[in-house]
Amino acid sequence: MKFAIIIPFYNAEKRLSLSIDSIIKQSYGFLEHVELLLINDGSTDDSGIIAAKYADKYPSNIRYIEVPNGGPSKARNIGIHNVRKDTDFIGFLDADDLLTNNTLASMAAFLDENQVNMLVPAFYYLDDFGKKEKISAHKLNNRFDQGNRVIHIEKEPQAIHFYIGGTFLRYEHLKNFSFDESLRFAEDQLLITQFLLESKSYGVIADAGYYYYRDLKQKGSLVSSAWKQQDRYIPFLQNVYQVYLTRSKEIFGEVIPYVQYLIAYHAKLFFYKENSYFKEILNEEEQEIFVRELQKILQVVEKETILKLDTPLVVKEMMLSILRYGWPIQFEAANIQEVPVTTVKENYRIGKAVSIELYLEEARLNLPDEGRFIAHTRFRGLPTKLIKRQVDQKIWDVIVRKQDTIEKAIFKLKPYQNKVSIYYQDNMTKSTITNINVLSSILAKLKRNKELKRKFKQGGLS
Repeated sequence: MKFAIIIPFYNAEKRLSLSIDSIIKQSYGFLEHVELLLINDGSTDDSGIIAAKYADKYPSNIRYIEVPNGGPSKARNIGIHNVRKDTDFIGFLDADDLLTNNTLASMAAFLDENQVNMLVPAFYYLDDFGKKEKISAHKLNNRFDQGNRVIHIEKEPQAIHFYIGGTFLRYEHLKNFSFDESLRFAEDQLLITQFLLESKSYGVIADAGYYYYRDLKQKGSLVSSAWKQQDRYIPFLQNVYQVYLTRSKEIFGEVIPYVQYLIAYHAKLFFYKENSYFKEILNEEEQEIFVRELQKILQVVEKETILKLDTPLVVKEMMLSILRYGWPIQFEAANIQEVPVTTVKENYRIGKAVSIELYLEEARLNLPDEGRFIAHTRFRGLPTKLIKRQVDQKIWDVIVRKQDTIEKAIFKLKPYQNKVSIYYQDNMTKSTITNINVLSSILAKLKRNKELKRKFKQGGLS
């Protein structure tokens, strides 16, 4: 099996060597099976010198190509056009990320038994590399819970995939695609989605890992700046989401649930607090065009698909309000349930009391008559502190939760209170919200962290 891996880079001198080394150290025989293409996208630091040294050391396996700065799409396309003709799969790696050293071996073994055109390893975030080493799993990693397997997008519509890092595509099929160089956002998910709609299935490699280095300060500012660009709004809807709809109809005769879920999952980001530049970037005419375009797109997404999203209720309500009313925006909160809809957060901090917070998802000014939250421990009940919002909560300057609505209920545990059961009770019923074993929760968290670090070290990346 022949693999080509493309690493486009721009001013990546700090971590480029680590990324390259994670490929050279692959257990699948780098010299025999791997070609590495290092595409210098107009760097002005010493990353070009670093890449050239690797190419000099491994002239048969590493190609170093310099191009004028044109963005990652152009750099990746150049890489694709320059791979050897006997390549089976092309993989993509960002210049500050890592692959575990068993990745290619696991993929080769998987391909001996399965016929797929795309392969994806498990995805992890890596923070503070070399200092604190905090590792966390991507939200979509539940796809890997059943081990290495083939996912059929028509059977598992929520098993979406849209990021290029660590993704491997069969070269013979990738020849028919290219990254859209006119896009500054989502060019990778556009290609992957079009590729998957034609292939209809892909392989997940649970026993290998792609580690995305997250410099929260630097990358956070880059992500934030993306939401301040005009192209992130109306052109994005037209050039990305509309393409999904068109290709799905052409191939399947309808917008399949996979595409519906992908759009809903991604569109929720427009309403997140950290991305709230809508009224700052767009004038009123552009706001209307954007909202009406988004309404048209959401009209092909099932309401239940939106409601199933793992995102705050106010975001779902905003999406459904746009779906129903379009422009001007008329926000409509969901109906109040008999038992409050809550999100449970457990706070464990060294040297401080354990606290359990229930975030109320609904727009409640008060609990109904005789309605209350109750927390029982082995020894006694716990007092409840209801916290109300001090200011209006807004999305795009639209009030979604008014001041004085209930934000959360807080319970604080004493050191000897290890087990707690939390209920909601009114004059008719008593409903269990959660049962928490503090010691078990802490141990499970430590176990998860230990397991993530163990996998990281086993991958030869420590």
